[in-house]
Amino acid sequence: MRAMLISLALLLTACSPAESSTENTNVDLAFLLNNQRLVATTPKEIVPPLAVKVYSLTENGECDNGKCPQTQLYIAVSQYGEIPQQTYYVTEKQPNLTFEHWDWMKTTKYSEKRPSVSFVVSYSENGKKVFETITVDMSDVHYETMAKK
Repeated sequence: MRAMLISLALLLTACSPAESSTENTNVDLAFLLNNQRLVATTPKEIVPPLAVKVYSLTENGECDNGKCPQTQLYIAVSQYGEIPQQTYYVTEKQPNLTFEHWDWMKTTKYSEKRPSVSFVVSYSENGKKVFETITVDMSDVHYETMAKK
């Protein structure tokens, strides 16, 4: 009898209507979550001063008359530890914005003052490829244009 009551209770709770989920109306967040692409993560072997993940998000569309959808990077920055401080930065939209590589020389230079991580990106500007170093820390982001080729 006891087993039958337990089975009945389980059956009734399993058949109860589920809570209705609320409809999300934040179109920008939905686009970000569905279309972002992880393009770089600081390697764990090197133990950088901060954990950094770089996500790429490109607008919908196709190239038309020399104009292509633009891309921007979302940069997630975190300290290490049990309860790390975390932040993020978003770059301006650029045509063909691409993560190139980590810049460990600049990372070492800036980290003497405060923990930071640097990396190089490229994008197109007036038919030329522009290289830019981005340095992030927990409170700021710095951009330094290196060369136009």
